Amino acid sequence: MAQILQNCALIFIVALTITSFLPFGSSDLIETTCQKTPNVQLCDNILRNDPKSSSANLDGLTLIIINSLASKSNYTLKMIDQMLKDRPELKSPLTECWNHYNVISTFFILDAIEAANNGDVRLGEESMYEVKDFAGQCDDEFKPNPSPFVNVHQMVSDIADVTSSMFTMMSM
Repeated sequence: MAQILQNCALIFIVALTITSFLPFGSSDLIETTCQKTPNVQLCDNILRNDPKSSSANLDGLTLIIINSLASKSNYTLKMIDQMLKDRPELKSPLTECWNHYNVISTFFILDAIEAANNGDVRLGEESMYEVKDFAGQCDDEFKPNPSPFVNVHQMVSDIADVTSSMFTMMSM
């Protein structure tokens, strides 16, 4: 009987140890965090597609979202580079747009990373405001014609909104 109790206790301890390493807490953190953002589905998709999110705290989740924003911004710069080759008649607005996204990539995203690493909520929120503003300025460069990047800019703006709300959560 004592051997059976010892085996049951051992099985219980092993099961408890194994389940304590499963990412249930982080999964709950992702859900809880994303529910508090203006775009729950976008937040959830970005975080669940990054394996680091399973063990991240709120600061780590924020950095993952910022990384997604950086990727989208760099992708936009590459798109603009290609359009500069393909559409020389759009050189002026494309060049201005490239300048806006270069500032987003080299300043505001770096500010956001610094803010997340240092818990500087104000800097984080301000950098996301600037990202949205500069992406919008890129669209404005093409007026009165529609911007060829309107969908990309909307995605950048949406990710910036999610990121900004995550910075706000960091202050709570």
